[in-house]
Amino acid sequence: MSKVGDFIVLNFLFLISCLPIFTIGSAACSLYICIKKRLADEEGTVFHDYKKAWQENFIPATSINIVVILAIVILFFFSRYIATHMENFLLFIVYLLFLIIVLFSLLYVFPLQATFVNEPMIIIKNSFFTALRHFPYTLALFICTYIPLAITWLFPQFFFFTFLYWVFIGCSTCACLSVLITKQVFKHYISE
Repeated sequence: MSKVGDFIVLNFLFLISCLPIFTIGSAACSLYICIKKRLADEEGTVFHDYKKAWQENFIPATSINIVVILAIVILFFFSRYIATHMENFLLFIVYLLFLIIVLFSLLYVFPLQATFVNEPMIIIKNSFFTALRHFPYTLALFICTYIPLAITWLFPQFFFFTFLYWVFIGCSTCACLSVLITKQVFKHYISE
């Protein structure tokens, strides 16, 4: 099968394995690992590679995902509170800092888990510091990941097209760009 075909199958596998929301972390790690293998021409069978990566990352990635879900829930309620208290500038600054920490950490947390062996809380901490230390790459990751999501969210009139994009190739495309960008970042931490 061609790489594009593999990316489409991986996209479907990712979406299906994300259905129970607590497995999104393992699914993200699996997608990242499989895309990285495809780009390095270390291909096996798509289903076998994905299943193996999913099983290997299930416990640590699920632990990380629980923290991520908790942070998103806090952001949601914090956003609702901020919306009614915009006059409190200090609280708004705290909200923006927390938002930046969560958004930047999310860019690296699952690629770090998929690449390195470490405790989940250390991976979470390292994801934010990696984002700060390699800010130009973080900015590129931010654009590649969050702009397509923002377009989907902000332009509901194009929902049919964005829906097709995300169902067929969107997640794999984001993962592919993430692999290419984080490869440049992680080479500083991987000894040859």
